[in-house]
Amino acid sequence: AIVVESLAVGGQAGTSSRIENYMGFPTGISGADLVWRGEVQAMKFGTRFLVPCRVESLDKDGDEFVAVVDDGRKVRSKAVIIATGVQYRRLPLDRLEDFEGAGIYYAATESEARYCRDSEAVVIGGGNSAGQAAMYLSRSAKHVHVLIRGTTLASSMSEYLSSRLFADPKITVHFESQVTELNGTDSLESVTWHNKGTDQSTTIDCTSLFVKVGAAPNTAWLSDLAKLDERGFVLTGESAGAQDAYATSCPGLFAVGDVRAASVKRVASSVGEGAVVVSQVWNYINQA
Repeated sequence: AIVVESLAVGGQAGTSSRIENYMGFPTGISGADLVWRGEVQAMKFGTRFLVPCRVESLDKDGDEFVAVVDDGRKVRSKAVIIATGVQYRRLPLDRLEDFEGAGIYYAATESEARYCRDSEAVVIGGGNSAGQAAMYLSRSAKHVHVLIRGTTLASSMSEYLSSRLFADPKITVHFESQVTELNGTDSLESVTWHNKGTDQSTTIDCTSLFVKVGAAPNTAWLSDLAKLDERGFVLTGESAGAQDAYATSCPGLFAVGDVRAASVKRVASSVGEGAVVVSQVWNYINQA
């Protein structure tokens, strides 16, 4: 088994500041720690890793798949599991690219949290990842401002998490609010947002802005081998005309985790899908 990973093993899960709903860790565990344990465990069973390597394209050559990675090498396999997850959505803001990595971050781990120590931080997003980031950052930041476009968190964030946000004196949730300006020279220095409900704008000195507004599937490299839904997620099972739950429309090609259409988007479910799909791959290889 070979795992090809473009950045670091674990993907989006590895950048989560705290995972509290994974079985066996009642007090929670950082995403980095969880995926490190998984990597070591996989290596124990003989898995090899190509990191960092990005698959540029995937094609079929007879009964084999040929994956071309960004350094020109080709990897051949009788079966492929797509677990490429999603990539963070970017906001249409002026100077966003100027400050990425210099004040604007898409992960909220220990590495990023040190940049907002004893200063104000802004988190954009109303999902669980945004709530987890705010809770984690509140331990080091002077204050955390969470900006929500809507008027409620009920439909986007788990109740246990939203209740903790509202109870934390170091966190303020701003509804109907969107960032309008990013200011600074070489790095982010201040952020301005507009509140639609009050029709007022607020500017604060801020060196750390965390963007948690969802993600899009990483499927551009698939070369039309598998059927996708209207949003670009990989169709599997009956929706793809396949018999196995995680099989795609292309025999020998399987998909699990966040990249799969109708997936639950949780670490536990992705791990479970990965465990199940291996038996489907094994059956396919032995029948081929």
